[in-house]
Amino acid sequence: MEAELLKQILGEIRSLKSEVTGVKEEILNLKSGQQQITQRLDRLEDGQQQITQRLGRLENEQQQIKTELTAMKADMASERQQIEISSFVHALRHNSEEVNAQLHNLGHNLAVLTGKAATKEDISDLSAQFRVLNDRLFRQEVEVDKLKAVM
Repeated sequence: MEAELLKQILGEIRSLKSEVTGVKEEILNLKSGQQQITQRLDRLEDGQQQITQRLGRLENEQQQIKTELTAMKADMASERQQIEISSFVHALRHNSEEVNAQLHNLGHNLAVLTGKAATKEDISDLSAQFRVLNDRLFRQEVEVDKLKAVM
């Protein structure tokens, strides 16, 4: 009986040994799986760091683009202002040319109306008119020079 009991105990020990071996193998498989998961997590962290770096570079590039856009807007405003000033200068020049033409016309009309050489009084009147027109022309040229200085 003891021998049978010993055989029975020995059988159970062998059974337990095979179960322990199975559990041991399962633990090793779990450990291996855990290592694989850890490696994958490490790769995910590396990928996330790369994405974060790329995002940082994109944000920097976006800021540079915003800065360039602001500078371009300022340049466009300055160009518009220069166009307006140029138009104003053109108008002043045109007005100056008109004044010169009117002065010439006055002299011509005087000569036609009188049909003779101008008298001292005519010359004095023309001189006064010329001074008025010349003053007007001078003021316009001063304004043109001021505008050029601004540009």
